[in-house]
Amino acid sequence: MTDYYDEYEHDIPYKVWDDINFGIITMGLKRLPFFKDDLYLGMQAMNVGIVDSVITEYEYSLLREWFEIERTPTETAMAVSAMSQMWIYGLYETLRLWRDRKFQFQKLHDNGGIDLKVDNMSQGDPNNITIEIRKRQLIKYKEDSDYRDSVNDTWEKLEHSYRMTELFRMNLAKHCAPGKNGAVPRAPGYGRINRWCGSMDFELIDKNGYYTYMNRRDIADGLRNALENV
Repeated sequence: MTDYYDEYEHDIPYKVWDDINFGIITMGLKRLPFFKDDLYLGMQAMNVGIVDSVITEYEYSLLREWFEIERTPTETAMAVSAMSQMWIYGLYETLRLWRDRKFQFQKLHDNGGIDLKVDNMSQGDPNNITIEIRKRQLIKYKEDSDYRDSVNDTWEKLEHSYRMTELFRMNLAKHCAPGKNGAVPRAPGYGRINRWCGSMDFELIDKNGYYTYMNRRDIADGLRNALENV
């Protein structure tokens, strides 16, 4: 595979393994608001980065095997496809939880409902650390304008990655496009090996009925780019 890459090194649309900084996702997400000050949400963010590095290694192994035997290694391809889809679903849930918290906090702030929400949460289990973390976040969101600005800035960084992940997830898990149940993909879950990175390319349909191809690596690289200067 090295010789193949050397021949086309200027045309490769993906960084090779040695040039990927896997710590960008693992630690970059951890530095963002909500991820930074919520122990358990931060752990979910770290898992996304850790599993990304594992799957990337499997993807390149699939690529090497494909080149060596000159035909699709079916079992390996199926395993990479399955892991890729599970990673996307996990990333989607992590980003969606973050987004939902952002919009919930903003709505409570705009309606003046944060104090009441904190009071209601205080009626729960005093030993539940997750409740206490959420209360501290709400109070900080109410009192600290810089914190609110940082949350908004973070969403601007994450939204593109979220939309990519949402499109992928809806096509493969729900067999439709985001916001349009009538837009049905032709082959949801069927992927083909990308010749440059070994990730599985999937054909996805958007709400307007247009098709595009995307793979797990596209989303991981997009997230890295969003987090690189955080």
